[in-house]
Amino acid sequence: MNSYLQISNLTKCYGRTGALREVNLQIDRSTVLAVLGPNGAGKSTLFGCVLGLTLPTKGRVLLNGAEVGDSERARFGYVAERVALYWQRSVLENAVLFARLKGHSPAAACDQLKRLGLATVATRPTRQLSKGMLQRLGLAIGLCGQPELLVLDEPFNGLDPALLDVFQEVLAEEKRRGATLLISTHTIAAVEPLATHAAILINGRLAASGAIEELRNLHPAENSLEGIYKQIARRPEELEVLAA
Repeated sequence: MNSYLQISNLTKCYGRTGALREVNLQIDRSTVLAVLGPNGAGKSTLFGCVLGLTLPTKGRVLLNGAEVGDSERARFGYVAERVALYWQRSVLENAVLFARLKGHSPAAACDQLKRLGLATVATRPTRQLSKGMLQRLGLAIGLCGQPELLVLDEPFNGLDPALLDVFQEVLAEEKRRGATLLISTHTIAAVEPLATHAAILINGRLAASGAIEELRNLHPAENSLEGIYKQIARRPEELEVLAA
């Protein structure tokens, strides 16, 4: 039986630079995968290939065993680290525009704005929003239409503790709904309560992956996902091999 999302020998090169090198992952439906790694490890490139924003040099991304097309990607949600918005337009206008681009109704956009606490600023020009409100708007847009796959690139970056709680609760609701989540983050403690699995990228290669409990069993000296990540990332001999 095929996994929900299959990433096979995924490679992306920019000239002589290998951003991704033969990455293989099998991701089951309703998995919450924490994608970890240092800056430049290939996390955003991996997400770009999954979303069809980046063309791989080699390898394939399959959904339920078949090539991913536009109709499938319409069921995906994406929250970028830096959300591209129309700054002169209102919060509501931005949300409705992006919802319609994916075939969703204005009501779907309104529902997510209310869910993220943005209904009271819906008519405000987007340029007037604080960083935290912009992050809420990005998440609201990504959640329109109840996506079956939600890809989040550094969603916790710079959040204050109260807003972090909001994001964690919303993503926990998506997890309970049965959505599959791919989350890259340097704020490992924030993703650990949500994650069912983790994948660690170093120098474009997959250094480790598996269910959280499996990784803990392989690293019994470490109780936390952050501790496991640090143990893997600090192995100088492994870093040298992965860079080769």
